[in-house]
Amino acid sequence: MLKTSVFQLQLVCPGCNNNIAVSGITDTDTCQNCGKNVSVSTVINDKMFGIMHKEKYMNGFLSGGIEQIGGAGAYKLVYSSGQPFCEECFTVIDEESAMNAINSGKTFSCPNCSHKMPVRAADAILKEFHPKAVGVLNDSFGKDYAEKNTEKESLLVFKCMTCGAGLELSDDTDRKIKCKYCDNENYLPDSIWMKLHPDKEVQPLFVILDLSEAELKGSIDYFLNVTALNVFSKHFINFIKEYFEKPFVTPAFLSWLKSFLSAKNNEEISFNMDITKIQKYFYDNLRLGLSSHPVELRITAAEFGNGLPIELQKELSGDPDEKVRIALAKNTGLKKEIIKKLQADSSNAVQTEAKKLKTGFFKGLFG
Repeated sequence: MLKTSVFQLQLVCPGCNNNIAVSGITDTDTCQNCGKNVSVSTVINDKMFGIMHKEKYMNGFLSGGIEQIGGAGAYKLVYSSGQPFCEECFTVIDEESAMNAINSGKTFSCPNCSHKMPVRAADAILKEFHPKAVGVLNDSFGKDYAEKNTEKESLLVFKCMTCGAGLELSDDTDRKIKCKYCDNENYLPDSIWMKLHPDKEVQPLFVILDLSEAELKGSIDYFLNVTALNVFSKHFINFIKEYFEKPFVTPAFLSWLKSFLSAKNNEEISFNMDITKIQKYFYDNLRLGLSSHPVELRITAAEFGNGLPIELQKELSGDPDEKVRIALAKNTGLKKEIIKKLQADSSNAVQTEAKKLKTGFFKGLFG
């Protein structure tokens, strides 16, 4: 199942202490200010998620910022989960469409505004970053990178300031370049240097993963069973807030949601993440405009929701879509009054499913 991780990453150049907008998953990038090569791979592979397991974090649906201030390897990360989007017009891009472009090796063109976005299939560097990565959208080291460089280089003309000979320039040229005719060094002025290394905005990188149901569930289990990660509960809350602002439905999200909503706290570990508080936040948002949410979302919440509030149970039991009521009738945590309501539902299919649920003494006896 395809799942997208969205990154906006800045590193601090150890040479000039300016921020560098990372434009791709790569070993090194060039500081736009001083020309120093800065290691990207050591940050994204070893430091970017701090104490967290990088793959477990990326496998889940979370959103948040992580920042390391000062010293070597300082960085600022803004991370989110969701579908890719056009950085120009913000049109949502279907993950299958993105993968079609990646697999074909063709630059992706936004169907709405025709903005071109480079594509990159998984290679050794990307697999080191995440073993289940299958491609990246909007990575500047992707498909159209060479074409952009060729066009950029062809426009630049610079002569040696000592002998007047033409100097060959490329994006790999150092800030100080030696003339091969007179051996004198030339320091490239800002006007030339910035054409070779234009100032980059912090652009989003869309890393697409191909995950199994077990890997999606494993992300939930990881946060429930590691005490030190309680502080990252906020990243679940952030994602839920973002999700209800721009809801989407994908197989990967529904699989993760099923595990998230059915999860229970690990009572053997103290001070770990309280999943029930996060689930309650999800239910509170789900109730707002319940009927307008995707039916797949309502079905998943109805069937797998742990600790569904009675108010939400009542609303789901009256959902106009029969499939939602059938799903709710499979939930073993319903109140007695809701079970009886479903057993008297106008749909025979809902009645049949609801009659499998125990009530009263027998519910306590048999679970």
